[in-house]
Amino acid sequence: MRKVFLTFLLIFISHICSAPNIDFRLGMIRFKSFSEFVEERYHETELSRFINDLGYSESGNNWLCVNRIGCFGEWQFDESTLKYLGHKKITLKKFKTNPEVFPRELQIEVLKTLIRVNLLILEDYEHFIGDSINGVVITKSGMIAASHLGGAGSLEKFLNSNGRINKEDILGTSIYDYLKKFRYYDLK
Repeated sequence: MRKVFLTFLLIFISHICSAPNIDFRLGMIRFKSFSEFVEERYHETELSRFINDLGYSESGNNWLCVNRIGCFGEWQFDESTLKYLGHKKITLKKFKTNPEVFPRELQIEVLKTLIRVNLLILEDYEHFIGDSINGVVITKSGMIAASHLGGAGSLEKFLNSNGRINKEDILGTSIYDYLKKFRYYDLK
């Protein structure tokens, strides 16, 4: 019995200590590919959750909403923002007459474009991520939301002034409020 055990142990150890075989390498490649797939899906889910929650905060997720200062859609776009992003034909007047000129699907596309533009503008401010200003930790998702609320320039002023310049919208929501409210999303 002892010889059988030692033989089994020797075979087991030699199998572990030998060079990895092709099956092992294929397994590792598949594992890496699967891990990348899971991570990509996770970040897509986080972005989707962020977009939904931002829409809820802006309009209660009502893509037909028009506020009292003339911002419209689920994410409360201003005409000047739409023009800046290349959507010159979408105006408040046209939207009020026929909301289908700016359907929800197009609103989502415009929002994603705005997020990408704001991230490019804010590249020089990424070093603030992880810092704490007035008790709130600065995160990428918080920066995106705050830029949506008051523009990237307002966020830059907030960061550069260490929170002393804290722009508010007409309803009293500030850059700080959005940095705090939207800090928990794990966005790429």
